[in-house]
Amino acid sequence: MLKNEITRDPLYLDLKDIVANLGMELCYVRKSMLGSTVQIFVDIMKPEGETVIDDCALVHNTILPRLEMKYGRDELYVEVSTPGLQRNFRDIHEFSVFTGKRCRVYSQGKSSWITGIIEETDDEGVTLSDFEVEDSKEKGETIKLGYEDIQKAKLEYKWEDMKNVRVK
Repeated sequence: MLKNEITRDPLYLDLKDIVANLGMELCYVRKSMLGSTVQIFVDIMKPEGETVIDDCALVHNTILPRLEMKYGRDELYVEVSTPGLQRNFRDIHEFSVFTGKRCRVYSQGKSSWITGIIEETDDEGVTLSDFEVEDSKEKGETIKLGYEDIQKAKLEYKWEDMKNVRVK
């Protein structure tokens, strides 16, 4: 079952607007301890276009002073990365972050994987367009899934979804 807590996380709330002011979206943030070291893992993406290493470096350099003030300089590790092509979702918030992207969800009600493009999200669930239920090969224009029905989800990469790709 996916969690529903990232948007209430104090660290997420602290960094969300900073990342947004840089033209990117904060997908996920996680804090953990390794001995006496505070580890902060941040996933970012550009709403439009490709997120590159320079974007990660910009976010890292921007949030690092704030995190050093909060957690101390000596025992702090900060990693900023992109979500990846086939990211496993950890929180239902990620459906809104990845609107317009193809995903794959495991539906408890259908006992099967469903692939489709995230069309819309709300407090109750997610609407997928151009969907296919893998086991039954059922296809359709849209399907609405409640969050309680979704056991797990991940981004699904499909070459055909790439826009403006030049082939030589």
